[in-house]
Amino acid sequence: MAETIAQEQAKTKPKLENFITEHLDAESRQEVLAFLDYCKAKKISYPWSSTNTWTLKAKGKSIGLIWLGGEKALDKYDDDTRWAIGVSFVELLQYDNFIIKESLQSILFNSLKHCNNCNAYCTSGYTENILGKEVRHLCRSLFILDEKTCINFKNPNATAIEQAKRVIDFKLAIPHGTANRVIFDLAAHGLTRIDNASQVCEVTDLQGNPIQNQITAISKVENLFDGQYNRYARFWTNENSYDVVFQLNKPATLVMYSLVTSIQLQVPYHWRLYGATSKSEPWTLLDEQGAFSKPVTSYTEKAFSISNPKTLQYYRLSFERCKFDLAQVHLYTQ
Repeated sequence: MAETIAQEQAKTKPKLENFITEHLDAESRQEVLAFLDYCKAKKISYPWSSTNTWTLKAKGKSIGLIWLGGEKALDKYDDDTRWAIGVSFVELLQYDNFIIKESLQSILFNSLKHCNNCNAYCTSGYTENILGKEVRHLCRSLFILDEKTCINFKNPNATAIEQAKRVIDFKLAIPHGTANRVIFDLAAHGLTRIDNASQVCEVTDLQGNPIQNQITAISKVENLFDGQYNRYARFWTNENSYDVVFQLNKPATLVMYSLVTSIQLQVPYHWRLYGATSKSEPWTLLDEQGAFSKPVTSYTEKAFSISNPKTLQYYRLSFERCKFDLAQVHLYTQ
């Protein structure tokens, strides 16, 4: 049986320049090669990622894609799409002024992907305010880079290519971290961060039971305290609130704590930090937050001061609206 295009490319991982030469007409070839010159100048790589698709990567992050048609085109866009540039729009949703300035309103709204109840942890999608408009039932997997999560420039003319470049330039200018290069909050400078991996000895729910909403090892809640940013905690339950109780090896006086985002840009919007001297003592409210300040970027720490520090051994984070990911919780003392 002959190999499918997908099987063939999965084995060979074709280089983009070779594919251009073999499958595009002269006009399209020149357009794509000119765009690749721009990518090279910006130090944007474009490795093969899936059938007829090459991911645009810069500074350790995927920012978009190039899809090519030609004689072996798949019905990924439409029959007459020779090639397309897709630029991830997730971060752009936080920058209304830029969207309006670049006249991206209609193309952005047409690119939004809505929830289709694809898994048990996401039954209704989420709501986002975009350009003053409340858009409901958006897919929670928008961070997955595909043609449904990108602003798409199909068969772009010179004007559209320049517009795509401006969007990419803007995205490159947004500071963001990676799992290997986290952006730490300057507010925590001068403080001592507790080593979670050695000092946090137990993580449970409010009843003292092991936390059960573990989808995979890379997304379990205990990852909040393992010191690794490439492993995250996923809070995608249908509960209205969620408690994470953690115990330190010995009492500590926290003056600040922080939440570190993962690659996912959904974050909690309302939470409380409590503390206690023992499991049997009542919880003392140490801090309450009603917003995670924007802009939200990947692998970025946001620190919160504790106005009335107490020496405690047990702590509890109580989150509301449990549809988000976090890479780490940091704990700071003097």
